[in-house]
Amino acid sequence: MGALKLSKLKNYVLYAIGEIILVVIGILIAVSINNWNETKKEEARLQTYLKDYRNDLLIDTTTIGQNLELLDLKKDAFKLAMSDTFDLEHLDKTPMIYALILTYSPMKLQNKGYNELKNYAANNEAETDTLVQRIVAEHAAYSDLLDTMVERVGKDIDDNMAYFKNNEPWIGNLVNNKVTDEVRNYFVSQDFKNRAAIHYTLAYNNVYLVLQTYKDNYVPKTLKSIDARLGNTTATARETKSTEELK
Repeated sequence: MGALKLSKLKNYVLYAIGEIILVVIGILIAVSINNWNETKKEEARLQTYLKDYRNDLLIDTTTIGQNLELLDLKKDAFKLAMSDTFDLEHLDKTPMIYALILTYSPMKLQNKGYNELKNYAANNEAETDTLVQRIVAEHAAYSDLLDTMVERVGKDIDDNMAYFKNNEPWIGNLVNNKVTDEVRNYFVSQDFKNRAAIHYTLAYNNVYLVLQTYKDNYVPKTLKSIDARLGNTTATARETKSTEELK
């Protein structure tokens, strides 16, 4: 092979190698751009989920505040009904007592944002996000606990209604707001005091404490963490103040 042909072959090989290198570099750049785009999409998706969960927390705060206010209104009536001095005169001055063990306000936490974050965490196992993991774990714990406690309160009311239906002929009068002497005498009886004490324990020593802890501790802490991630610290301060005003 002559020197000229050898030189041409060498140039061709170098050119071919250069082309291959350019193709590889192009592929690497394309992959990097695609990965960057996917990362940005994931970040945008996560921000949307965090905003949805943030909105859920604000709704929960309002709803829980209303439930706590209702429980606060009934608390003095419960304590009066359970006291040793409770009598017909007290009963006549506090008609709310007739409804204490027969009514309640169901409460369930919002789940849209939580479900989005839960699915995000499940589908992004390679990337550990401590904020998302904490939200998913803590929200699930509060939600399960609250559901169980509210269910127990509802069951207690169902049990009371079933007892009255099967054992007390005056229940129809009470439902129709006809307060007879028979009705009045029951609501100062020891059986009623016992039922009131059980319901008070379920409502105040369980549900009330969980709602208060969620609203006053978990929500402000989580809002602060979410807003730090979203760069929205002004909103946290404003809503923390609003939460304080609801107390």
